[in-house]
Amino acid sequence: MKIKHQRLNAFLVTALAVAPALVHAAEPGLLELRYDDIARETKVAPIPGTCSVHVVPARDERQNKETIGASLRGALATGEAAPWVTDGLMHLKDYGFAVDQVDGAAAPRDGVTVKTALTRAYTWQIGLKLFSMVALKAEFADRTGVLQEKYYRAHGDKSNIWGAEGEYVTTLNYGINNLLTAMAKDLVSLCKGAKVEPYTYAGPDTTAKK
Repeated sequence: MKIKHQRLNAFLVTALAVAPALVHAAEPGLLELRYDDIARETKVAPIPGTCSVHVVPARDERQNKETIGASLRGALATGEAAPWVTDGLMHLKDYGFAVDQVDGAAAPRDGVTVKTALTRAYTWQIGLKLFSMVALKAEFADRTGVLQEKYYRAHGDKSNIWGAEGEYVTTLNYGINNLLTAMAKDLVSLCKGAKVEPYTYAGPDTTAKK
């Protein structure tokens, strides 16, 4: 009888120790906003006329920093979005720019410094299609000071193939990659000190698919 009680006590101790972990595992986790350079409408090709691009870590200035929309299962809660934008900007190297990351405290000796603030990043679903919208406020500067401020708005879309919440993040990557293509074209002009349009919309219908 004593042995049975000892076994029962051991079982209860183990169950109590495991229970909090099970409860925690059952809680919905945050979606990770991870940049994906493959989730895009068009292939990336180096463009002529590039220069050095210095990327200052992005700021997150969205009014809603907790979610990127909602699925049928509820709100799509996410972690930090600013590193996702910064990672995307670092991939301007795919267009032929020499890219590095700086703190923005000192004026660049060459090329263009890019400071950005994320103002919108959300998704929605219509039927079997997912859509995303990404908006950035950008400031471009060279060694003489501010070249220009600009606003970008981009969207992406894809079929909801698996019904997984991660597909919403993939759709956001379609949006930011359309935006990066537009920014890369602007940077060619900015590298020469020329002005660009103060606002650009970038989406699947503004790029030539390959």
